This record gives sequence, C-alpha cells and structure tokens, in this order.
Amino acid sequence: MNTPNKQTSREFNPPWTATPKAKQPWRQFVGNRELAIEIGPGVGLHPLQYAQSNPDKFVIGIEKTTEKYTKFARRANNHLEITNLLAIHANAVEWISKNIHESEVSEYYLLYPNPYPKAAQKNKRLMHMPFMHHLIDTMKTDATLTIATNMHFFYLDAKETINELQLVKDSTVSTTSRGRTHFERKYLKDGQQCYELVFQKKTPLVQKPK
Repeated sequence: MNTPNKQTSREFNPPWTATPKAKQPWRQFVGNRELAIEIGPGVGLHPLQYAQSNPDKFVIGIEKTTEKYTKFARRANNHLEITNLLAIHANAVEWISKNIHESEVSEYYLLYPNPYPKAAQKNKRLMHMPFMHHLIDTMKTDATLTIATNMHFFYLDAKETINELQLVKDSTVSTTSRGRTHFERKYLKDGQQCYELVFQKKTPLVQKPK
C-alpha cells in the first residue's frame, strides 16, 4: 500500500462560503441527471461531445482561462440543442468549493492538465493540493476520477499519490483513437504516448468486531 503523500495531508480550509443549493440557478436544469464535471476543459471539445452522447448526465466544464472559456461558451451557444451542458468561467477550486456539496458528483475529468514539471511547482498539481480531499468528499460512492496526460512523470505521480481512491484502470490511449481533446489529438498524431488513469471512490470496509 502506498504511503499517503505528506503534501496531501494538509487540511483544506477554503476561504469561501458554500452556496446553498436553493440559491444556485443552474440546478433547475439538472433534474435527475448524474453530475459529471471536467476541470480545465479548454475550448470545450470533450464536455460538448460527452454531453451530446450522454443525455442522462449533466456536464459542467470549468475553465479558468478567459480566451479558452470564451471559445468554449461560443461553441456551447452554437449547440443550443445540448441542454445538459454548463460552461463555467472560474477557478475550479473556488467554484467547486462554493457550489458542489458532499457526495453528489458521479464523474470528474482532468484531461491533460498543466503538469507543473518543476519540483517547486509540485504543490500546484491537483493530487498534491489540500483541495483534493474536498473533491473526493464531493464524489458519490462508486464515482470516478479520470486523469489523462502525455507526461510520464505526471502519470506516475498521480498513480502513486492518489491513495484515497481505488485505481480501476491504468492504460494508454489507443493510437487509433480520434482524441477527446485538441491536445490529445495533437499528441496522438505526433506519436506520443498518452496515459489514462481512472480512480473510483469505494465504500470503506467496516471491520467487524471480533
């Protein structure tokens, strides 16, 4: 068993107050759909396609960069027939802390994030942030976290660091895949190896008294 990384043991104390569900207008469009959230979707290729092919899910894409979000929102507005997609321009840590409550997300996606390759930047990777504990709290039992990257060191870091979830898939993206994001399409076209990890939240085993 992996030893929990010291950096992920820091307590997460968000400076933001959680917004009651009744004061979140977007929830009226969710209905009985499962929540799927992508952190840093860029111009929105994956969330748009995923929402379109999964009408039983409500997909939220949270993009921090203004330029990319603008393109994402424009794409979404050009597909008004997709009613189960919400494009958000915000810092994902702040938005999720304010708007997402415990045990309500079925899927998280982190596809080709900034790997922050320098040792001094390691604490900026999601798996080393105190926020990671809060993100796991927002996941339902059996919910998944999918991480994709073309950086081998990032792949290994995520695999070795995320101890609170069970690793259920450890693979590479097929070279025949069309690609879920523009980055993935570029990397596959260039012949780069793209790694994918899928983690799942499991119910802790309860030890029976002897």
